[in-house]
Amino acid sequence: MKQYLISDNVHSLTGMKLVGVDGVLIKDQDSFEEAFQAVLERNDIGVLMISPQLIADHQDLVDEVRFNRSTPLIVEMLGPSEYASEQSSIADTIQRAIGISI
Repeated sequence: MKQYLISDNVHSLTGMKLVGVDGVLIKDQDSFEEAFQAVLERNDIGVLMISPQLIADHQDLVDEVRFNRSTPLIVEMLGPSEYASEQSSIADTIQRAIGISI
């Protein structure tokens, strides 16, 4: 299984490409949905990394896949600016999914 990155940060995309992970740079909202659907149609992608802001902007679409499909595993890929101010997105996802705050 391969990894793939959908990012709004050119530095994150460049870094991942340097280690062999393919991806796409998103410049507008419509291109995210196209890229996301294209990844879902591929059977070789096991891990899909997405920038936190893109996940926040498309939370319903991302959660639909997270909760109803086994692959790809969707994880946040923090960029340089998000890494410094990391919040517990996993706890937020669990709280939305089952209504329990941790």
